Amino acid sequence: MKNNYLAIIFLLMSNIAAAQYKNDNVLFKTVDPAALYKTLQNTKGYVLLDVRSQGEFEDTSQFVSLNLGHLKGAKNINVRELGQRLNEIKADKDKPVFVYCSHSQRSRRACKMLADSGFTNVNNVNGGMTSLHYLGEVNKNYFSELYETKNKYGFISPKELCDKLGKTPDAVFVLDVRTDSLFKHIGTDPKSNALGTIRGSVNIPYADLQKNLAEVPKNKQVIIIDLYGDDAAKAASLLSENGYKNIQVLIEGMDRWLSMSNADAPCKNTLYQTNEKYAVVSAVDFGKINNIANVTLLDVRTADEFNNSHKDNWRNIGKLNNAVHIPSDEMANNISKLPADKNKPVIVYSFGGGPESFTAAKYLADNGFKNVTILYGGIFNLRWTAANIKGQTYLKDFVTDIPDINK
Repeated sequence: MKNNYLAIIFLLMSNIAAAQYKNDNVLFKTVDPAALYKTLQNTKGYVLLDVRSQGEFEDTSQFVSLNLGHLKGAKNINVRELGQRLNEIKADKDKPVFVYCSHSQRSRRACKMLADSGFTNVNNVNGGMTSLHYLGEVNKNYFSELYETKNKYGFISPKELCDKLGKTPDAVFVLDVRTDSLFKHIGTDPKSNALGTIRGSVNIPYADLQKNLAEVPKNKQVIIIDLYGDDAAKAASLLSENGYKNIQVLIEGMDRWLSMSNADAPCKNTLYQTNEKYAVVSAVDFGKINNIANVTLLDVRTADEFNNSHKDNWRNIGKLNNAVHIPSDEMANNISKLPADKNKPVIVYSFGGGPESFTAAKYLADNGFKNVTILYGGIFNLRWTAANIKGQTYLKDFVTDIPDINK
């Protein structure tokens, strides 16, 4: 499962260098996913362009967590093929074209390509298909005329899950399909081991699910959880093949759960369980911290990332204002750079969702620091949130020294 997730991340990250945010609302317009349905209703003659792979579009991708359904009537041209296939949509040059992918990195690359090729009304759907799921849009009645999928299961957003667990907990069976070691937090990978559980969930590892189907009730809605959504989607397919009818997958698993703000996952702090001595904060809630000047911001990336000199240009994305830099693997020899007062808040961050910040946070907590928090998703997610989530543009002001190529 971990190897699959890393492959997905590489697939998405490989398109970042040419798909940052400086062209937003300059070369093309951006659309808030929560407003997409109404926007399309008020737009005549629009064209939908899905620039994911054919497998993602048809819900047959080997990366099953990316089989998210698609928008009805959309044309599917893989962004990797778009330059050679522009003739297929040349008749749409002056029509409103709404472009989407899974997370809105590939779609930004496509939007720039279209704008540079003379398309006059190009619109990027911020957040892509995942955003329509984690905002719960696809589960709203009005959205049914716009969405279709071959999946035999649905997706549920963190907020929708909170609502169900708050209103009808006895009607829901929460199935966590992580390995036994990760569910019990005794694994070896620092991040995977650290991601907590939802109170009341039942652990049946995906590898053991077939022989333990009797433990999963058919008279309840089954909501499946894992780390990132991959094994949960496989488990959902397995249950469907065995006669289960009411199945939903928590979109992008616990990774998405922790990425959401407290407002968009209102039970996050009451139903989330972890044994770690440090906390986790989403990008949105990081922006709401009072007296941020009194917080030590600790950047644990490598020196070349911190100095914007990494060989992979897409990893050079600036730093947080006034951050202290100590690479994660050098923490023990440089801890004196941090405040002597171990009660002072420390927020740890890395590039994105890697294990470095978790390794560093655990080290600090184990060495007496009492108020340690991880900025979940790191500096990449902070910038992504600023560009994709309505009302969060101001988060970009926390980041400085971004090279022009990645602005």
